[in-house]
Amino acid sequence: MRERVTAWAPASVSNLGPGFDALGAALSSWGDEVSVHLTPDSSDRTVGFDETGVWQGTTALQKNTAGVAAEEVATIAGYEGGFSISIKKGIHAGSGVGSSAASAVAGALAMSEALQAGLEKQDLIPAVMKGESIVSGAWHGDNVLPSLLGGFILMRSDVPSDFVRIAAPPGMKFIIVLPQVEVFTKKARDVLPESVSLREAVDHAARLAMLIDALHRGDVPRFGSLAMSDGIVEPRRAAVLEAYAPLKEAALSSGADGCGLSGSGPALFAVSNSEETSRTIQKAFETVCEEQGLRCRTAIETVDDVGARILNND
Repeated sequence: MRERVTAWAPASVSNLGPGFDALGAALSSWGDEVSVHLTPDSSDRTVGFDETGVWQGTTALQKNTAGVAAEEVATIAGYEGGFSISIKKGIHAGSGVGSSAASAVAGALAMSEALQAGLEKQDLIPAVMKGESIVSGAWHGDNVLPSLLGGFILMRSDVPSDFVRIAAPPGMKFIIVLPQVEVFTKKARDVLPESVSLREAVDHAARLAMLIDALHRGDVPRFGSLAMSDGIVEPRRAAVLEAYAPLKEAALSSGADGCGLSGSGPALFAVSNSEETSRTIQKAFETVCEEQGLRCRTAIETVDDVGARILNND
């Protein structure tokens, strides 16, 4: 075993139009760091936030995604000792780019490495799904699997171990805007319909199939167009974000191939395969947020093909 290990896991975009609960992609620069420190006292299991290098106190282990995921890995590995977990957030909670998922993934990976458990990343899927579920209120892997494994991940939402990893098209960029308003996943799921018509279901499936085909062919404009084609989930969730329409209009008028909500929002993504156009879209996002009186973060992201990784271990 190793006394202290730190892992990093990337943010992610999810749903991507008709890919609700089934498709996500890891992002290249934003992410969460989680450190696991093993201790001999089995009653000493804590989790806290370390934003500035100074310990900020503890919170209930069972209410934190990193804590739940790490403890699940400890159970799988048969570890009965204690541990403390320190989380350094790079992604604001309720942002729409997989904040809770990144913490769960980094916590699980750090614990696995600290225990030298011999687990592969795929073996951590049950642990990270359990961690994510305490925040989202459901078991869905469209953020946790990309954060864990990297790349685009297509999966069955009810059987997350059944997934396909897809490489991003060369040159593909996601331009992300995070308006600083909170939209929590559990609340955003409450606005969704419990059922849809057969016609809607068939059309939705066809659009997702076409979107995946565009990915395989490296057709970024076609992917972007199809990523805006969801007629079931996004229209309902868009209603909770007043800036949705002007942000989307600004992105498309600036040359984006597509634009939509990431996850439950409030983050939006735009798609382009041009660096110059991406910078124009980023500026347009910032202008709209300023006009709407919203603080925001923006970034031009590529798809991270590695996923979660160990930063250091002692």
